[in-house]
Amino acid sequence: MKTSEIEKAIAAIENFIVQREKKLKSSNYTSYKDSIDGNKWTLTQMHIVSLIKNNPTRVNNAFLAKSLGISRPAVSKAIHTLIEKNMIIAEKKISNQKAIYYALTDSGHKLSIIHDKLHQTAKERYSKLLDQFSESELKVIIRFLDAWSGQIIQGGKDDE
Repeated sequence: MKTSEIEKAIAAIENFIVQREKKLKSSNYTSYKDSIDGNKWTLTQMHIVSLIKNNPTRVNNAFLAKSLGISRPAVSKAIHTLIEKNMIIAEKKISNQKAIYYALTDSGHKLSIIHDKLHQTAKERYSKLLDQFSESELKVIIRFLDAWSGQIIQGGKDDE
């Protein structure tokens, strides 16, 4: 690839990051505020209530950490807020009094429905965007995003 094409790609990435940051600041994208008690919810909290709704008998901290790809302390922090705000309750199974599992309250169920609607809207927007590209272009996009994700996971020093 020519240097000028690499420079154009880097400029496009930088522009993407700048536009995304502007959107995050202007629309409160990372925390969702809705009529459920007027609270702000993180994406992690929204994913947790959705996972509880879709897996009602097996959601504990280990399940959530593995499903979300986050640490157990991060799960505990999100869970604490959800319990405090009466979105979920902690329960112990009769067969295993040590393990704590989570269930949704009525408010938590409403929040999970909001998450699912937001998720579906995002999926539709992504599909509309990706429909503009050929199959071979999509393969390149996927390869690029996988490589970028790998760099982020490895803690690449070059990403800003």
